[in-house]
Amino acid sequence: MAQTRKQKVLQQVQRQRRQRTIITFTIVAVLIAIIVGVIIFLPHPPQNPVQLPPYLDHCVTSPNPFYHSHPHLVITISGIGQALPVTFETGYDPGCGRVMHTHDSSGIIHVETDQDVSYTLGDWFLIWGHWAGSTTTATFNSTQIFNNEAGPSTGHTLNMTVNGSVDTTPSDFKGGNPADFQNLWIPRDAQTGQDGCTPAPSTGCIPFNIVITYS
Repeated sequence: MAQTRKQKVLQQVQRQRRQRTIITFTIVAVLIAIIVGVIIFLPHPPQNPVQLPPYLDHCVTSPNPFYHSHPHLVITISGIGQALPVTFETGYDPGCGRVMHTHDSSGIIHVETDQDVSYTLGDWFLIWGHWAGSTTTATFNSTQIFNNEAGPSTGHTLNMTVNGSVDTTPSDFKGGNPADFQNLWIPRDAQTGQDGCTPAPSTGCIPFNIVITYS
């Protein structure tokens, strides 16, 4: 009789252990299902449609940039001036100071980088488009600015001058083709008014004023 009672007690203990194991696995499975459901169905912020290349996808944190220059950009579309936005640490990347940014709507672009990299005018439009989360804003070349197309079939023209003249010097353009407006190099020694360049060359900083006109 005593052995029978022991067997019954042992069987009961084993059943309780199995029940606890089943309950534990059930709880774990439910928790995993909840976590997976939250990950799948929780709203995610939309991905920025303008993805930056690695040399632009960079936040400058150093107080001592490799160089700092100040080109000036004026854009006129069908007779209406287009103000540049304030992009510094705003937009899609709050808290991120991009290698090219603006502090106001004056048209001065701050090229402030901790990298030994030269940038083009097209790089600015990419950063602008990324800031706005808009592929339209990022679009600029010799036949289109934003959603405004130019060419014989459109009846519109798109012109670009540098310091008042059309730049036809191949070395001033990445790839050597002056027809590729977006590939205009931004000089490291560019200045606008009192906004000079750092480090300043022995010959001094140079004015660099870009005017884009769509009509």
